[in-house]
Amino acid sequence: MSLFSLLFPLAVRRALAALTLPLALAACSSSDDDPPEPPPAADEAEPPLAEPPAEPPVEPAPLPHVDAQPGDLLEVPIGSLRPTQAAIGYDQVYYKLGRWQPDMARPTWAADPASHLNYLNRTLGKKFDDFCEDTGQGERAQPFQTLDEALAARLDVPGSFACRDAPGTDADALKTVVVGPGGELYLTDGHHTFSSLYEVPDGGPQLKVWVKVDANYSDAASEAEFWQRMITQGKTWLRDGGNNPITPAELPTRVGMQHPDRPGGMAEDPYRSLVYFTRGIGYDNGGLPEFAEFYWADYLRGQTAAGHLQPMSAYAMQAPHPVADILAQSTLNSSLAPRGSDTSYPALIRDAALRMAALGDADAVSAGLTAAQLGRIALAPGAPNPSPTKSARDELEDIARNDVNSSGNPRGAGKLWFAVNYRHCGAPATGTCWGW
Repeated sequence: MSLFSLLFPLAVRRALAALTLPLALAACSSSDDDPPEPPPAADEAEPPLAEPPAEPPVEPAPLPHVDAQPGDLLEVPIGSLRPTQAAIGYDQVYYKLGRWQPDMARPTWAADPASHLNYLNRTLGKKFDDFCEDTGQGERAQPFQTLDEALAARLDVPGSFACRDAPGTDADALKTVVVGPGGELYLTDGHHTFSSLYEVPDGGPQLKVWVKVDANYSDAASEAEFWQRMITQGKTWLRDGGNNPITPAELPTRVGMQHPDRPGGMAEDPYRSLVYFTRGIGYDNGGLPEFAEFYWADYLRGQTAAGHLQPMSAYAMQAPHPVADILAQSTLNSSLAPRGSDTSYPALIRDAALRMAALGDADAVSAGLTAAQLGRIALAPGAPNPSPTKSARDELEDIARNDVNSSGNPRGAGKLWFAVNYRHCGAPATGTCWGW
């Protein structure tokens, strides 16, 4: 054994070989004329690579409506409209959904095509009448002429129906929007209308509607400034479904009802529904201030809290009460004495209307607004016919009636009848709890 082997164990010899091999290879590849370059001095070492400059944040492109001016008409999908109130009356929407979706094969008039077509024009046809009216196009160009025409008509198929006028012809009938930062559109009128169109099967977020620009606040320096202007101008209702204060950040992100699988919808305010059904009984809704129905809802809540109006839980309004009990008739005689059921939904409407009528013209309702400013109907005992009192009594009597008259022909049913049946049964269909 060699002296080298004795002095250096095997592991050390392998390490020394690994260190000397690259030097030997470098010597073999170099010529005498081109010696290898020495390693750079410490102060000549290459600097480390610099970090690339940070990309500037990409600002979202403004929406195409950022320059829209007051009075401009815009055609937009319903899903692009941002609510300016948190809650709606669900029963008001249920009324529309119940009336707009008839039983297309209803057996009531199976042997009478003329009556069946009349029924479809009163129900399904109402959907297209409302759509045309609310988008400034008057009403339908004509009623359905055949059952096949009625079956083929859909909101999301524009060629399947026609409105009488061009879009925006009746600009005063259009729902209104405010243009916000970035061109976002904030709905200031029509939350119930567009929620109904959002919920109906041939509607939804992609359905296009016409709206009118009421104001453009897109130049606001911040979200806070934008909302302050909205509040100052009375263009938002910052209360939840229980009339509790909220912030703008708590507003829903879309119209339509709340669904477990569809986030962002609007909450339910049952007093807002109640006020809708007192329309024509406790108040007239023509030419009223913005959010008039919410002011009346605030008043009726206060009447309940003070014990002048029974709480809603004292009335049969929803399941598990049978539909017949919920819709049991409640009316007022010529002396304004209540008659009929005292526990049904119509009874609540009757009692609420009487509390509204008990106000004087100058009495405050809410937020400093008076009963006269909010359209109160002054019910008077013994009022002649015709009179506002007689019209109000007739409206109350008809609000829960069904859609078949005594001769078995179709008629216009009461709003509450549609709302209650839809809430309990869904869309009208033979064999469901609509009772056909």
